[in-house]
Amino acid sequence: WSPPATLPGGAGGFEALLQLCGCDALLLYGADDPWCSPPFGRAAARALTRRACAGERRTELVLLSPAGHCPHHEAPEAANAILSRWVKGQPPLASADAATEAFGRVSASRAQSEGELEPQTPWEGLLTGMLS
Repeated sequence: WSPPATLPGGAGGFEALLQLCGCDALLLYGADDPWCSPPFGRAAARALTRRACAGERRTELVLLSPAGHCPHHEAPEAANAILSRWVKGQPPLASADAATEAFGRVSASRAQSEGELEPQTPWEGLLTGMLS
């Protein structure tokens, strides 16, 4: 990962780089991440759902709680189950209709609509606007 301030001059920003991603993308975020908080996950998911190949590629944003910057260490059972399903081409949660799933003490939730990926507050819009 590279902070947006260090991107090459011609890249056009972090969002522009995400537009170039030609593969399926699973964004597995810790809901309590102090550095790459859920607003940044929503911004990245928005960019990925708007790329040219979006109709041909899967993009999912899943938040794990409680988990912070390293959800694979903090919630390994949930992270492993979700990743295993994803790699097999299955929905990341128990069913395609599921918005949440419990893994012991950890709760996983996923954005199910484009509206859920939009900024949730004016501050989030301002903050994540710096990525584009």
